[in-house]
Amino acid sequence: MASGLRRQGVAAGDHVGICLERSADLVVSVLAVLLADGVYVPLDPAYPAARLAQTAEDAELGVIITELTEITGVRSALLSPDTLHTAGAGVSDAPAPERAPDSPAYIIYTSGSTGRPKGVVVPHRNVVALMSATRADFALTGDDVWSFFHSSAFDFSVWEIWGALLTGARVVVVPYWVSRSPEELHRLLAQEKVTVLSQTPSAFTQLAEADREQETRLLVRLVVFGGEPLDTGALRSWLDRYPESECRLVNMFGITETTVHVTAQTVRRAEVLSGSRSVGRALPGWHLYVLDRRGRILPPGAPGEIHVGGEGVALAYWKRPELSAERFVEDPYAGGRMYRSGDRGRLLPDGRLEHLGRLDSQVKVRGFRIELDEIRNVLVDDPAVISCAVVLGGEGDGDAARTRIDAYVVLTNGDTGGDTASIRHHAARLLPAFMVPNTVTVLDSLPLTVNGKLDARRLPPPP
Repeated sequence: MASGLRRQGVAAGDHVGICLERSADLVVSVLAVLLADGVYVPLDPAYPAARLAQTAEDAELGVIITELTEITGVRSALLSPDTLHTAGAGVSDAPAPERAPDSPAYIIYTSGSTGRPKGVVVPHRNVVALMSATRADFALTGDDVWSFFHSSAFDFSVWEIWGALLTGARVVVVPYWVSRSPEELHRLLAQEKVTVLSQTPSAFTQLAEADREQETRLLVRLVVFGGEPLDTGALRSWLDRYPESECRLVNMFGITETTVHVTAQTVRRAEVLSGSRSVGRALPGWHLYVLDRRGRILPPGAPGEIHVGGEGVALAYWKRPELSAERFVEDPYAGGRMYRSGDRGRLLPDGRLEHLGRLDSQVKVRGFRIELDEIRNVLVDDPAVISCAVVLGGEGDGDAARTRIDAYVVLTNGDTGGDTASIRHHAARLLPAFMVPNTVTVLDSLPLTVNGKLDARRLPPPP
């Protein structure tokens, strides 16, 4: 396939799109692009055609590897894996890659506050550094079996694919529809004897629920959480069934712009019982700072903006020099560059980080400036709540007086018709009146995006 790409005119450094469902072909296509000395740009076929077209144009994709025969608005050549295989057949050796370790390996597009996705350019060196920083601590070997659960357009997939391939392990592809069914996922993990599982907390909560109903125990020895905040209280029942000595739970804070993961916190029963919000210390080779608005280091316990330096910092945003200059800045403490994350956090005296949400997650409700994440954290501390979401609701007419705070909860007992008065009472004990949710809706599960994160758009209107 790498030879086929070269025969199709792909040259060193060219960007090649990969728009495939999770499959063995997708993994092979990623390898083929890199062996052809190209840069892979993952596109999720579930995305709207307009977003695919926007990404293809912005990334200047001459070729897209896909099973689709047409994508509205896309002028790139659409080539299937089979077509490339045929095109490269009979070529004894593809030219060896010539570009340096600091050259781009992939570009992943993330959402932008302006509505325009931005491409994060990550070099080969960063991915190798990520595995070097975690291999010994996580005891990663060729005997492991990894799950490939997430969309290739979500950078958690970089960890899943390359974590396995760079340690000689086996990758088990989780088809999209299996990833949507906790019972089917459990069956696949058991059948394939998966040992290393990566999950967003929202997806894992549903898997853990399914696991409690199964007699078959999984062989998972390492669960890595990422992508969204982890509510440690939801892990009690998992630790009852899978003790710390059998299965290690690791909460990792990460950013696409700093190569998937930045910190690691092992979650033991002590962290669960204390309701710890720690995401751990920086990985070896990564530097972590909490700075004030003037770029000065804040003392332990003081909240500020999280900055990340060291091995994982991406090269830039593709074709966004002004934004790159604003967010990728000089690191005056360790040299090199660091990334201004836009995330809020505080360092504990022992160097561990507490992630406090986005700096821009503040909203104004009836004149009060509040943090939705603070309300969410209070609700999940309620023993009756296993997971929750907090969003702004209202009439949608811009009338601030009609703006309300809507909460959605999944209960530990699985009851979807339970009384929510006790939940609001719990919140009222800890929050000022203007922060107590106006509505609390009980769901059997929270809706998830293709990346396994909360899909707020699919939350039903409150009753």
